[in-house]
Amino acid sequence: MKEISYRLQRCSRRTLVICVKGGEVIVKAPYGVPDVSVQNFVAAKREWIEKKLELQRDPEFEDIRAYNKVLDAGIQKAAVWGSKRNTEDIDTFYFVGLKAVRSYFEKTRCWILLETVHMLAKTVGVCPEKVSVCDFKSRWGSCDITGHIKLNWRLCMLPPTLRDYVLIHELCHRKHMDHSRAFWEEVGKFCPDYRIRRKRLKAYSFLTELYR
Repeated sequence: MKEISYRLQRCSRRTLVICVKGGEVIVKAPYGVPDVSVQNFVAAKREWIEKKLELQRDPEFEDIRAYNKVLDAGIQKAAVWGSKRNTEDIDTFYFVGLKAVRSYFEKTRCWILLETVHMLAKTVGVCPEKVSVCDFKSRWGSCDITGHIKLNWRLCMLPPTLRDYVLIHELCHRKHMDHSRAFWEEVGKFCPDYRIRRKRLKAYSFLTELYR
């Protein structure tokens, strides 16, 4: 049985609580609670969580979840599985199997991520030390204290406006390594409608669980 993906928030509280919003599972836990206790709590609430997720499921992406289609820069294209090689035409992808999606997108599309992040870096006024593409399980990107920015290869699947929001978000962490008011003000300078994009991005969170 597949484990439920969730985002853990540590905070000053006494009890564990689960929130399901925008198709995302968020677990709020006291600072001292062990990770294994959080995992057991989520497992015990599995049925309730799945019912909540089902109610919030966006019918717009049913064909994506069913693997009938694949998103390409926000555009849904037909998917044919079991092909001899990975290829595509104007509106259809032909893949050997599910795991082949990552390698194909990294080969044909991830250069766009690298090119765009360096272009936006000039706009934001920062210089990432390193940019790499990876396979995050529940997030779109990260930036560590060394300036290394890691990007989920599935960003290529998002509409460009949402992709760019994620890139700007991570680049702004070169100035503020937190989510303080100053950080969000910095994001707002280059992405004034970030609140709208951030909310819309949640509808695509299910993508991080696909093609493994």
